[in-house]
Amino acid sequence: MDISISSWSYREWFNDGKCDLMSFLDEVKRQGADGLEIFPRHVDQDDVGGHLKRVAQKAGELGLSIASVIAGNDFARPLAEERATQVTRMKDWIAHSAAAGIHRMNVFTGYHTSGDDPVMEAYRVVDSYREVMPVAEDYNVVLCMENHSTVLHDADGLLWLFHQVGSDNLRSNPDPTNFVPEFRVRSQRAREMIYAETEKFAPHMANGHLKIGEFTDEGDAVGVDVARLLDIFQSVGYDGHIVLECYVADNPDETCAKGIALLRRLLG
Repeated sequence: MDISISSWSYREWFNDGKCDLMSFLDEVKRQGADGLEIFPRHVDQDDVGGHLKRVAQKAGELGLSIASVIAGNDFARPLAEERATQVTRMKDWIAHSAAAGIHRMNVFTGYHTSGDDPVMEAYRVVDSYREVMPVAEDYNVVLCMENHSTVLHDADGLLWLFHQVGSDNLRSNPDPTNFVPEFRVRSQRAREMIYAETEKFAPHMANGHLKIGEFTDEGDAVGVDVARLLDIFQSVGYDGHIVLECYVADNPDETCAKGIALLRRLLG
């Protein structure tokens, strides 16, 4: 498997002007990672296509691969006009990503609106993906669904979505600890849901995430058995990217270095 770092992990560096995507590539290389994932707000919004091409070109020169571009979409919005804007944006980003040679996008469902009908929200997401998927298929871009949003947030709901949409270009991007909110302070029994849900979701995976932040003195992640998760991924034949997402804002370089060391040790 390839070890990648999400630019989201360095969000405070970006916010403080300490780096941009081009210098982030140098940091990824310095860390000894294999690639990166691109957070959408780190892309020049006035020149999305051109910026992605420049990033992809430099990544290639450094011998780095791009795991995916995060779409950051919300297809559950109540107003049809808002959903149409979201759909158009994703179609555009699919085209820009493909033109830059990036053929995976990390996508979401959407967010529950208080008082809205969850069933209606789910079908809004289905309808939006039915509109988007022909474009993804035409550009040979795989949309990797992360268990991230509050609509269809568990494995069964997301697998239902896959069945309703019916496209081989819609795959999964397990972010295991997202299945259990506040996983670090939950009981071991509660944390078992991390592995049970991941086992359901992993057979469809085309990208993978791993939240990191706290480590034991032995270099293991606090609150999650990373070796167990890697076994699940390997059991379904997955050999793609594991993208590190640093959930602590301070010193992401130190945290990511520990995450890379852990994965290198476990992957051999």
